[in-house]
Amino acid sequence: MPARRRAEPRARRVLLGVTGGIAAYKTLELVRRFRGAGWEVQVVMTDHARKLVGSQTFASLSGRPVAHELFPRRRPNADKESIAHIELARWADLVLVAPATANIIGKLASGIADDLLSTVLLAVPGALRARGRVIIAPAMNTRMWQHPSVRANLDRLKEQGCAVVGPDPGELACGESGPGRLAAADDIFAACRAALVEDRPLPDLAGVRALVTAGRTEEPLDPVRVITNRSSGRMGIAIARQLRLCGADTRLVCGALSEPLPAGIPVTTATAAEAMKDAVLAALPATDLLVMCAAVADYRPARAGRAKSHAARLSLELERTPDILKAVSRSEHRAVVVGFSHDPSVAAARRKLKEKRLDLVVANPYETAGSGAIRPVLVSRSGPSRRLAEMPKEDFARVLAAECGRLLAERRK
Repeated sequence: MPARRRAEPRARRVLLGVTGGIAAYKTLELVRRFRGAGWEVQVVMTDHARKLVGSQTFASLSGRPVAHELFPRRRPNADKESIAHIELARWADLVLVAPATANIIGKLASGIADDLLSTVLLAVPGALRARGRVIIAPAMNTRMWQHPSVRANLDRLKEQGCAVVGPDPGELACGESGPGRLAAADDIFAACRAALVEDRPLPDLAGVRALVTAGRTEEPLDPVRVITNRSSGRMGIAIARQLRLCGADTRLVCGALSEPLPAGIPVTTATAAEAMKDAVLAALPATDLLVMCAAVADYRPARAGRAKSHAARLSLELERTPDILKAVSRSEHRAVVVGFSHDPSVAAARRKLKEKRLDLVVANPYETAGSGAIRPVLVSRSGPSRRLAEMPKEDFARVLAAECGRLLAERRK
């Protein structure tokens, strides 16, 4: 009897609701990213949104006609044209509203359904909310964002299981500055991707003060040249972004980076090991969670030249750089501390765990430095080590956020 062929997994389905905020044009980039990830996208636009961005533009990028009529004259096949609100709600694996105006937030919180998008949102199965797969990305004027009614409506949606991304601070379309900008596409895409990685919701880290180090240090040889490594900073940035999405008050201490910095996260630049140590120790007393992900150069020139040498042969005397984790272990603090190790051996990770008084070590082979993937082994003080499959660094950031949530909860007991 011939073996039965295993069915190929279908593409993820994202229902994107676009409302009449001036930031509506920014969601075109999100559609491009979703499609680039191999996901299907069905766009639902309000009438006000269609006055800002033509629906044909979204249709071209998504490969599907835009749905906007609650009572369309035609009801073609669900896979080819706009469909009824119940069918749309059942179709989706994830629902994103971006930008989400104060109007749509108020409608959803109050159970008002007077157009296609608000009706679809009320018809979304509760299981999606329970799994953190209904995501709201607000964008509006600062004073509107700070209005008690808007905040109360958002709190109600959070209680129902909706996730909220942003808004970011910055200059607004009206010329004012403050919180209200649509979150960066990187942050929204990361939240959507994370929600689809696992079924369980992200940990709630509201009130947690998190500090993440990222990137590589550069130890000066002379005014031009440095000793460094291949780290890109991608892992640390992904972790900081994920902790922020979980609600933590997140800050970054960064060395040199090959990745763009995330919007909305305060950054302290520390390009050398000594400067990074000083920045970490200064922030440590006000930190609940410290994730040391930066790749710190192990050695530096004992003496940096004042000018670039043109000698045919150059001899260098190197000395060890400061051990930042050891300095942290000798300091008085109450933070949960996570360290990274480029030695994939569990024994080496356990030694580091003990010697540096860490709560968790992520052991990862050095070959992944600068790449988009990680092959992690999680080694904690209690319990067996966990060797995880190779995965994108953005996906591991979600796994680590869950581990940090568990460690913080244990610390509070």
